[in-house]
Amino acid sequence: MSRKTMSTRGIVLAALVLMSTALVSACTPPMPPDVLAAQAESQITCVDGSVEVATPNEFLGSMNAVGAALTGVCPEQLVTEVPVGTSAPLEVFDHAPTAEQLAAFVKNSCTAGSPVVVPVFNYPVALAYNVPGLEGLYLSPEAVAGILSGTVTSWEDPLIAEPNSDYDLSGLPPITLLSMKNGSGSVEAMTTWLEKVSPDAWTPGVTSTLTAGEMFDTDVDLLGALTAQESAVAVIPAYQAIANILPVASLPVITESGEAQVVTPDDVQLSKVGAGAVQITTDDKGNIAASPAVGGIPVDGNFDVAASKIILAEGQELIGWPVLGSAHLVICDDPANPIAISTAQYALRLAGQGSLETFGVTPLPEPIRVRTFVPLKVTVAEPSAS
Repeated sequence: MSRKTMSTRGIVLAALVLMSTALVSACTPPMPPDVLAAQAESQITCVDGSVEVATPNEFLGSMNAVGAALTGVCPEQLVTEVPVGTSAPLEVFDHAPTAEQLAAFVKNSCTAGSPVVVPVFNYPVALAYNVPGLEGLYLSPEAVAGILSGTVTSWEDPLIAEPNSDYDLSGLPPITLLSMKNGSGSVEAMTTWLEKVSPDAWTPGVTSTLTAGEMFDTDVDLLGALTAQESAVAVIPAYQAIANILPVASLPVITESGEAQVVTPDDVQLSKVGAGAVQITTDDKGNIAASPAVGGIPVDGNFDVAASKIILAEGQELIGWPVLGSAHLVICDDPANPIAISTAQYALRLAGQGSLETFGVTPLPEPIRVRTFVPLKVTVAEPSAS
């Protein structure tokens, strides 16, 4: 299988945001997702008061960013982040919540309402490593599988050294794998990718916990060890690695032609394209769950190039970063206390998604974002036939 490095210069942010009014006629085609979304942007009712959002450590600040943008629209509607485990009518998960987690949310935070589950953003996941001067290292799925299983412990292992012959990997301390005792959405996303692209090398299947390496109670402790210990490696959200000036490994996207194109997680446009590889399921109550987005090739119907405001150079393949987690928002829909559902509606507005992108995560692909309008009780008027 051949491998080449993908140039991201062919994917650029479109310079103009197209704004148009739908013309109604007997043969009006279905409106594109961005137009449907734009119609729903004004559908938020401000609710005076303060709402708490339980937010995991790795995304602290994300919902505060949404809240800061929200106050520009609803000055008396305040958002406050609280630690996970606190009873709060809104909770962010770094993965699709399990039935047990949803039951615990209802018991602790939603006894007077009903829970609503929707994806809220994606986040690129990377294997970060603490080896100064070793930026740009390429790791194959087999190398990543070996590191995470504990069978690859040296930077001079042929799985690492052979495709990185331009690097001097001699004399480095042994690789030390770090992970969370209770699991993480980042590890779940990475193992989902490994199971898809290299099941022979990665046999444990999809898991959020690793059995090798050193375990930590909190991601704060893990990140502290990762930044302090040379040759330590960990699977974490890419924005955390970048913020802490930690190198991240490049990974391949296997194209339809069987060619491996090497991409990096520090390009926001590649992250947006990669987020389109998500799989969506809806339960009988309308709750929406999103899988990790893996593979780097968007699923039909889950990505819209025009709505994402990117363009491709002539001959440029539509591929992106191959490993993204899917964060979810669980909302207590209580008619007597509508501030939670109102805040969630704003988080899924373009302005709310923009504030999340500024924080460092990836907004939902527009077709997915539009689907969240139904459980969030946002209605969009369809064009009528003349």
